[in-house]
Amino acid sequence: MLKSREELEAYYKNLTQEYEGYIQMSDDKIKDVFISSSSLPQWSELHNNINYILEIALFEPSSKKSILIRQQNSEWLVLEKILNGDEPMDSYFTLTKNTPKMKIAQIWKEEPNEFCLDMEVLEAKCLMFAGFA
Repeated sequence: MLKSREELEAYYKNLTQEYEGYIQMSDDKIKDVFISSSSLPQWSELHNNINYILEIALFEPSSKKSILIRQQNSEWLVLEKILNGDEPMDSYFTLTKNTPKMKIAQIWKEEPNEFCLDMEVLEAKCLMFAGFA
């Protein structure tokens, strides 16, 4: 779902749980990394009126909720998924020092495919952050 800056601010301020994950702002390298569950920084701490959120990846371990936010033109794509543990997982090194590997869940969905006589085939839908290894 695409959100405007005002909608994103309201959404962010309602994220009251503790999360693992990272926040990358437009004017800096990734510096807000939460290896263990932590409260998120205040909206006003992130913004200095010249920057914006480039990407946020969060995972709430108790509910298995994964959130991905990415800036797209003048809006932000916000995806939320509850991971059930059956998703294929990969681990990747991060770009920051002293950070464990990120776990990424692959979300697949069966959909009819015109090239397979409209039989249902698995198609990759998205990759979601699932915490740190």
